[in-house]
Amino acid sequence: MQRTGKRHSMVMAWRFGAVGVDAVMDVIRDPRKFADWMVTVPPQVRASPNWPQKGSAVQRYEGEEPRMRHAQNRHLTVALVERWRPEDELILRLRSGLGGWVRVTVKVQPRPGGALIEVHSEPLTATARLRYTGASRGRAEERCVQVAERLIELAAAAEPDED
Repeated sequence: MQRTGKRHSMVMAWRFGAVGVDAVMDVIRDPRKFADWMVTVPPQVRASPNWPQKGSAVQRYEGEEPRMRHAQNRHLTVALVERWRPEDELILRLRSGLGGWVRVTVKVQPRPGGALIEVHSEPLTATARLRYTGASRGRAEERCVQVAERLIELAAAAEPDED
């Protein structure tokens, strides 16, 4: 059996919003809004203090600090930042619902009248690839669409009205 390469499993979506690039990047930069725009993550998460710098993480948080052997439990990690360019890009590794990892890339580009938000999602592990095949592929594409649309909604809500 010949391997076809990783690119065939990647999905992507684009959405245009009548919002500025800075407004979108401000939403991404705000750790309290992560669960609002990143679909499929638990609502109770907490980002590390240096969010969204490279190496920063988002972990599950249920109101109290994990103790003893659970204090360093990597299964609490929901996302890990691989690259951050404050002007236009965030690349992170996101835990898949099936236990694997997915790379999610969010790029924001200026366009006349607003910004184009591009979201790529690519499975990194075999278990995550299960969510990118057959009928599941459409749901993976829909998750990319939802991320872009939520970023636009949150950025529009945060921008002051121009009268």
